[in-house]
Amino acid sequence: MHPAVPGALDGFTILHISDLHVRRHRPTPPTITDLLDALGQTETDLVVLTGDFMDRPGDEKTAMESLREVVAACHARLGIAGVVGNHDSGPLRERLAEVRGVRWLTRGAPVWDVMPELRLIGSEEPEDLLASVLASPAPGSGAMTIGLIHYPSEIYTAADLGIPLVLAGHTHAGQFRVSPRLAPHTSSDLPADLATGVLRLRQTLCAVSRGLGQAVIEARINCPPQAPVYVLRRGELPRIGAADFNRLTMQEAW
Repeated sequence: MHPAVPGALDGFTILHISDLHVRRHRPTPPTITDLLDALGQTETDLVVLTGDFMDRPGDEKTAMESLREVVAACHARLGIAGVVGNHDSGPLRERLAEVRGVRWLTRGAPVWDVMPELRLIGSEEPEDLLASVLASPAPGSGAMTIGLIHYPSEIYTAADLGIPLVLAGHTHAGQFRVSPRLAPHTSSDLPADLATGVLRLRQTLCAVSRGLGQAVIEARINCPPQAPVYVLRRGELPRIGAADFNRLTMQEAW
């Protein structure tokens, strides 16, 4: 829930797919098989992809095949948008245009005005979000901007820019969790207890997906894969105290 959601977007649905980490020796792991089954029963207004489609160099061909299959299975009324992640190699990035049906938000074209009330802006690298905003014309009056990013730490830049909502991946929520709030490692600069869920900094929300794949070791412990569907709602953010206004917190209800 956010006051920046226009009335026309109240109830708007977004499917978030992130961190497939496809490997050449395992082109269709169970998580992707389950995803394909779920996509056949899921219709949303928009689908967004937030990177790490492959795991390591040499996986490009298999990752492209899996990505095409996933995109073909999506049912999105307005389309599909995507950005890349740190595991996506240069050769893979050069071939992404071959994946038909995806609007890739690259440095050359970081903005997509999906409809008069909605603008998407993408970031390839941590420093790109600011450059993308500065290089793009101002959105129409009353339009909401949503950032597609790979690194959730970009919430700091997004908050400074006044972007109300960003969608991120990268952390896998730790992949191995001792408890819901404790993960030994998250590959993120954010505290481990903020490696997944909906985060808030000032008036900016960041939804961090646990993702679908695994890095380094092909296993997850107490951390199931995830491809969440978000429903935008117009409304006020919960009140926070002055001491918390500039502190990154977990948003309990959204």
